[in-house]
Amino acid sequence: MSPKRLPTLRRRVLRRAWALAGLALTALALAACGGAVRVQPATPAGSSTLASRGRVDSPLTDVRNHLSCMREAHVPVQVESPTRLQVGALPAGATIVFAATPGAAQNDQIIGKVQGAEVIGSALLYPHQAPAPVLNSVEACLAQGVQG
Repeated sequence: MSPKRLPTLRRRVLRRAWALAGLALTALALAACGGAVRVQPATPAGSSTLASRGRVDSPLTDVRNHLSCMREAHVPVQVESPTRLQVGALPAGATIVFAATPGAAQNDQIIGKVQGAEVIGSALLYPHQAPAPVLNSVEACLAQGVQG
C-alpha cells in the first residue's frame, strides 16, 4: 500500500465509524422514548367498559350541545344529518350546516362557497326567511363556547 492511500483509508473508516455511532445513538434515543408513549387509552377506575379512541364527537351534541339548547328554547329543529340541522320548513326555515372547524367555516365564507350564510364558530347559518325571534334563539345557541 502506498503511504498516501493509508491516511485516506483511515479517514473513510473513521467517517463510517462516526456515522454508525450516530445511528446507534439515534436508535437508542428513539427506543428510550418508546416507553413514554401510551398506545392504549386509560380506562377509568371502576369502569366496566373499555376506553376507545374511535369515537368522534358530533358537532350537534358535543360539549356545547347546540341541539339541546335549541330544543330547550322551543325552536322547531330537526336533525337532517350528523352535520346539518333544519329549523322550521323550507323555504322559510333556517338551515344550519357544521363545518369541520371554525377556520374551515370562515374559509368557505371568504372564498364565496357559502353565500348567504352567517358563520358562528364552526356553524354556517342560512337564515332564509326565518322570523327574527327564531333566528335570535338559534344564534344564541350556536354562539355558546365561541371565542372572538
